[in-house]
Amino acid sequence: MQYIIEGLGLGLFLAVAMGPIFIMLTQTAIERGWRAGLSVSIGVWVSDIIYVYCSYKFIKSIETTINDPLFKMWVGIIGGGLLIFFGIFQMIKKQTLSHETVKLTAKNLAQYFVKGFAVNTFNPFTPVFWLGLVSTYVIGKGINVTEAYLLFGSILGVIILSDSAKVFLAQYISRKLNERHLHYISVISGSFLIIFGLAMVLRLPSV
Repeated sequence: MQYIIEGLGLGLFLAVAMGPIFIMLTQTAIERGWRAGLSVSIGVWVSDIIYVYCSYKFIKSIETTINDPLFKMWVGIIGGGLLIFFGIFQMIKKQTLSHETVKLTAKNLAQYFVKGFAVNTFNPFTPVFWLGLVSTYVIGKGINVTEAYLLFGSILGVIILSDSAKVFLAQYISRKLNERHLHYISVISGSFLIIFGLAMVLRLPSV
């Protein structure tokens, strides 16, 4: 239960650290409908699952190296610094939202899937988060494969539920959402990234 609860907490962090994924999901759902929004979401989820698997396999293959306090220190400095940078950038970036409605056809769904997959895959925050989580949390605490499955499963479960909720919620608030609201959301999500980055830096091991 410990790892399920901790996974739920980390999943909730990702849910509120919305960033470009939230903007993409919301705008797609508003302009193209919930089916397009879910197609984008599925692309994001597949990308995350691949990142989790590859990060775990890669970090496990260099487990001896990452147990070195000097390695952990640099991971914390680089990873925490990048999260702080992304948080600041998220807070100051101008957000735009179009309310133009476009009719959706079935053949477009694969394109939206690819869009979600590509945006999440090439979003710098994604590898930083998963590699940082595996190296400093999973390997650092020495949890076994079953516990890792429970942790990652809980995180991904929260991501899937929250992304689905964002898509359907966008349908109800589509005409009330504007750039000012997106700015407030960006400030909140950026603040969470900065806090998470600072936590990584403050937990650096002494060498």
